[in-house]
Amino acid sequence: MLYIPCMKVGQNDVKALINLEDARKELVSPLLNMRGIERHLNDFLADWGDYAYLMDISRSALDIANDVIGERDLHNPNNHFENKRNWFVEVKAKNSSLIPVVSWLDTDNARDIIQQARLLLAEFDTIAIRVACPSEIAGPSWDRAMSILDAIPDPENILVILDFGDRSPISTINGGTLDHSLSALDNYEVYGVALVSSSFPSQKPQSGSSSTALCHDIVWQAEARQLNDSINLIYGDYAGTNPGAAVEYIQGMAVIPFASYYVPNEWWLKRLGRDKEFENYVQLAREIRQLPDYHGDDFCWATREYGRISQTNERYGNNGVWNGFRANQHICATLQFLQYEDDGDILSIDDML
Repeated sequence: MLYIPCMKVGQNDVKALINLEDARKELVSPLLNMRGIERHLNDFLADWGDYAYLMDISRSALDIANDVIGERDLHNPNNHFENKRNWFVEVKAKNSSLIPVVSWLDTDNARDIIQQARLLLAEFDTIAIRVACPSEIAGPSWDRAMSILDAIPDPENILVILDFGDRSPISTINGGTLDHSLSALDNYEVYGVALVSSSFPSQKPQSGSSSTALCHDIVWQAEARQLNDSINLIYGDYAGTNPGAAVEYIQGMAVIPFASYYVPNEWWLKRLGRDKEFENYVQLAREIRQLPDYHGDDFCWATREYGRISQTNERYGNNGVWNGFRANQHICATLQFLQYEDDGDILSIDDML
């Protein structure tokens, strides 16, 4: 497990994942946030293969009352979230590589959360606990995570996810808050710690213009690796999306073709055309292929699609389809970077700045 991209259970996110090659799936363990209908999840479970994946359940107000979350009442705390635990077991029956994720709101009953984790460990070899972290890390969510680890007799079977959302830690220096947090987790001898964040810009360029944006996630997580060499530290991000940005379509909203391409540690971004002028994706595909650091058409599923679209002018898709392309290419470029070795040493921070 080298890389954890956080993604939604949606049609195009699922396509981005199942179109990864097997060699990449061995190293990528997506954290899926369940929302919507189960059909897209079932597509993922059938086509992902025997590779580890993590599953959480959305807490978004727009998601919890609808479709599978509302129908199955998955956030009902009765009997230590029995509905949620049973649902995880059902998912495991369809694809046994599941690592269930325990997450919580500060208002959730602490005993129910702790017992949920203990009961899941009776059904699964490994579980994850997801800590919603402010920049300073300390707070109610961190305290809850410590309580869970104190109550679990075998914390070596727990993956701890430190999820910073669209933020990053306030400090990555020796003796700083992140250093102390990693040391505390190391004392529990947990299975590993995943660091998750996103610096993908929430604002897109004006139509007809392009821009670039630095990816800070790779930089600060590389600094974090220098703090503790005994803990299993796993890189994580939001696969070229910003969890703090508005994602829901509102009636009447302009849908302007948008493309992004990632070469660590920088995104190229461009919007082109007017509302629903999706034919502009042909030109965007051509511009991506002309970027100086383009990986080539054979790099991944997304680049193969860019090559096809730019040459055939056919089946160029829409914004949702291209969101899937962006996620697939971002995952593959990130994984390539994480695997990169320079004369036997991992690429240094200085090489990224």
